[in-house]
Amino acid sequence: MLGAIAIVGPEASELERVSPDTRSTRAVRSERFGSGVPLACLEVLGRSTLDRVVGEWRQIGVDAITLLADSCFASVREEIDQSAREFPPTWVEDAWGSVPQILKHYSECGIDAAVVVRVAAHIETDSVEAVRFHREQGRPVTRAFDGEGSLDVWIVDTASTGAGEDVGAPLFLEDSARYSVDGYVNRLADPSDLRRLVADSLNSRCQLRPQGAEIRPGVWMGEGAEVDRRARIVGPAFIGRQSKIEEQCLITRSSNVESNCQVDYGTVVEDSTILPNTYVGIGLDVSHSIVNRTRLLNLERNVTVDIGDPGIIRQNRIPQEVATRQSPFPMGWGRVGFTQNAKISLEEGQDV
Repeated sequence: MLGAIAIVGPEASELERVSPDTRSTRAVRSERFGSGVPLACLEVLGRSTLDRVVGEWRQIGVDAITLLADSCFASVREEIDQSAREFPPTWVEDAWGSVPQILKHYSECGIDAAVVVRVAAHIETDSVEAVRFHREQGRPVTRAFDGEGSLDVWIVDTASTGAGEDVGAPLFLEDSARYSVDGYVNRLADPSDLRRLVADSLNSRCQLRPQGAEIRPGVWMGEGAEVDRRARIVGPAFIGRQSKIEEQCLITRSSNVESNCQVDYGTVVEDSTILPNTYVGIGLDVSHSIVNRTRLLNLERNVTVDIGDPGIIRQNRIPQEVATRQSPFPMGWGRVGFTQNAKISLEEGQDV
C-alpha cells in the first residue's frame, strides 16, 4: 500500500534546518512580480502544479494523501488554499518536522511506503514505475534526480522513521537509491520558468495540457470564457475559465490569460501570462511579461513595475464561491479507513 505527502514549504536541506519563520528562497523570488505565493501554487493553464500533483496521486489510486502547508506562507494562506481547489492543505507550524509523525501514522495503518514531495517543480515521470524501482532496490529511501541534480522527491519506507526523529533521518540517508527522471522537468525557480512552462505546454514540448476545450488547433478555452467576435486569438494560446476578451484585442504567441481576467478593448497580449483575477486596460501592448493584478514583470528587461492606475491594470473582482469546500483532513493527517476490498483509502497559429 502506498501513501503520499505533499509539502508547500521551505526547501529541505541536509546541512541545516530552515526555521518555520524563514521564508523560502522561491517565495522571495516570486515576490518580484507577485504576492509571495510559491510559483507551484500559481494557476498555469487552468490549474496549479500543486493541484496537478495531488490529482495525479488520486488518479493512480494512492491509498492515503496528506497535503501540508508550512506556516512560513501564512500571509498567503487564502491563495494557497485556492490553488489546491479540491484538496485544501492542512496548515502546520513546521511542515518538514511533521513528516516523521505522518510516516509513523501511515505505517500503523498498513501503508508500507510513501512518496514525499516538496511541491516546487513541474516534474513529468511515471510515479508507478518510480515506486516499483524503489521496492526493487530494497533500500529504505529512494530520491529522484535529473540531469541537473537532486529533486525534492523521495520514496520512503514508512518503517524507516518514527515520531520525534528529525526529518533528515529518513530523507537524507547516505545509502539511499537514486531514481533518474528522464522526463520533462521545470524547476520553477523564477518567473521566467513559469513562462517557459506555458510555452512548452502550448507547443507540445511537454505532457502538460491546458484545462479546457481545444476549440481550434492550438487554442484552448476554459469553461465560461468569453471572446468578442471582433477579437483575435492566434494559437497557440489559452483563455481561462470565466475570463473575457473584449473587442479588437489580440492574444498571440503562446500567451495565456488565466481565470477570471478581463482584457479590455484593443489590447495586445503577446508572449505573456496574465495571472488570475487581473484586469488589463484599454489599448495596451503587453509583451514578454507576466501580469499579476497590479504588478507587471517584464522578462526581457527583468523589471517589475507596480501600477497605481486602476485604469491600466488592477485586481479583477473575484466572484463569490458557489460551494464551500471542506478539507478531507479534519484532524490534520487525513482520515484513513478500510474499504470493502481491504485497501486503505481516504474518504473521499489559428484565428478564432
